Amino acid sequence: MAKNEQNCCVLTLPLLTEPWQEHIIETRFRIMEQLKNALIAKELGKLNNLKRTREWKRLMKSIQDAKDEKEKKQLFKKRTELLRNVGFSDFSFSNDVTNLKIHKHFAEHINSGIAQRAGKDVWRAFEKYLFSNGKTVHFHRRGTLDSVANRYAREGMMIDGDILTWKGGQSDHQIVLKIRIRRLKNAYEREMLQKTVRNLRIVRKWMKTRYKYYLQITLQGDPASKYRSVGKGRIGIDIGTQTIAWSSPTEVRLAELAAGIKRNHAEKTALQRKMDRSRRTANPQNYNPDGTIRRGVKLRWVKTKHYLRMEGRVRELERKNADIRQYEHICMANHILSLGNEVYIEDMSFKGLQGRAKETKLDKNGRFARKKRFGKSLANRAPSMFVTILENKLKASGGSLHKVNTRTFRASQYDHTADEFKKKTLGQRWNHLKNGDKIQRDLYSAFLLMNAAPSLEEPDKKLCGKTYPQFNRLHDAEMERLRAEEKPHLSSMGIH
Repeated sequence: MAKNEQNCCVLTLPLLTEPWQEHIIETRFRIMEQLKNALIAKELGKLNNLKRTREWKRLMKSIQDAKDEKEKKQLFKKRTELLRNVGFSDFSFSNDVTNLKIHKHFAEHINSGIAQRAGKDVWRAFEKYLFSNGKTVHFHRRGTLDSVANRYAREGMMIDGDILTWKGGQSDHQIVLKIRIRRLKNAYEREMLQKTVRNLRIVRKWMKTRYKYYLQITLQGDPASKYRSVGKGRIGIDIGTQTIAWSSPTEVRLAELAAGIKRNHAEKTALQRKMDRSRRTANPQNYNPDGTIRRGVKLRWVKTKHYLRMEGRVRELERKNADIRQYEHICMANHILSLGNEVYIEDMSFKGLQGRAKETKLDKNGRFARKKRFGKSLANRAPSMFVTILENKLKASGGSLHKVNTRTFRASQYDHTADEFKKKTLGQRWNHLKNGDKIQRDLYSAFLLMNAAPSLEEPDKKLCGKTYPQFNRLHDAEMERLRAEEKPHLSSMGIH
């Protein structure tokens, strides 16, 4: 098995930094930003020079005209060889970054192993752009780099007890940082550090008015057990853009995803409106009479102290939202694991729901219909992140995640009592079954997913009939619980 394909886990520990150490760490983060940007600029130059050659143009024309799949495959192989010949590979990028002038200029700060890891990161961006679905390669804006890592353990960074040593490069003025690590608090952390260390990463997070720093230790093998109870049996989960519904033999539940971020999001929106007013007041020269930003000229923006304070508060709220979202997803995934270890979900692309609609349509009043879809909901609730967390926990505990074929399964349209499909609009939140029962749409979809056939192409009708009476009792109890809650519910839940 290749080294990068082996199982690994991560332990994160806070760093107890002093002000003078934070100053040097920030300097190194800025150097790494410049180093990555310099490498991106160099590689984009190489790519643009290649695209000007006749050989490249002829090859791309042949790829466009090719209709046979085998012929296309051969042409893509030639394209890959052509890119490798001019230095587009993981190894070449690692060499290029160490030969940059900026790396040699800051040798006292940056070790060659850490610089080569930056080259690997840039190569991943180009690899996605050249061979996958990447649209472009972005430069790092100032202050956006959040982490610095080495390639292998003890290469530029190393741990000795509760001290992290971060060395500079080969220079007469090499700067060596020795940073204290928070002491281990429990048996889980001690057991994790018994594993082989693969590499180290320093991560910074904005907390209120300054950065705090953490050490992420990537370790070989599966994570240590936290001895949580893991149930056995099937669970069907229907995940929406803001809600989640699950069905198991012992529990049926309809809930919001990351419900705790709602208040923070409202506060953040109000602050952003204040920031926009402050920016317009301080920079009237940058706006047209109709309020739009001027185009075609270089603009200089002035940020007042009041604006900077609000900017810091928004940054802190975003950090809180991210932590709350991750914490609630982990808690929900742990609860689902306690119900069963065989999870069934729909195989869907949440990324496809983020983009705006491409087709321009008119509404019933003759006005242009809005093109927005579910971008804000997905950004706030992060259902894809929840699926990733759940899948990782299932793998670690010996469970399995099954993704049914959405096109053939059609959980939102099927009625197992009539064995037929019936299309519904997005606004119809209740299913009226042929036997007369009225069932909440998301919970019924979760029930059908729980009873998926082995082919994952359709529900198992016999299994649905066997488990439906118990599901119906649990469903009614869940509806009573939700109606008894005093707090308002999302309209997509359909709670009356």
